[in-house]
Amino acid sequence: MVENQSSNVQPKAQILSFEFRNTGMGGFDDVVILSFRTRKPVKSILRKSRSGNHGSRSYKLFPGKYLMYEVSRSNSGNLYANVAIITLQEDGQVKTEKEWQICRGHEQLLDLDHLPKEIREILIANKDELPLFQYVFPFSFNEEE
Repeated sequence: MVENQSSNVQPKAQILSFEFRNTGMGGFDDVVILSFRTRKPVKSILRKSRSGNHGSRSYKLFPGKYLMYEVSRSNSGNLYANVAIITLQEDGQVKTEKEWQICRGHEQLLDLDHLPKEIREILIANKDELPLFQYVFPFSFNEEE
């Protein structure tokens, strides 16, 4: 009977944390994890410092495949954004399967049209919940409206 119980062990959830920053000078850092299954952002906990300018965003995730939207803007306005397919393994390790660098500084490297259809659809459907989306994808954002 013990053998049957061990074969029904559920995967253990892992905690992933990312730095958060929102300065009064325009600087901003955040990471949003989206589920391929629900096609929505995964619920997270945002803990901020007393000033509210810095902190961390934590996700409780089960092993599986996720879409990661990462954005960073310097105080001087340089924008950096990446979209990646990540896999969280049962041991808590995160592997990046595929990553796209969208923009670097003032240079737009990729647009929504360069991303696979499924990823593009998930991002567009959640654009209101993705920080700085209109700056990361300025041309697509204006065409969609």
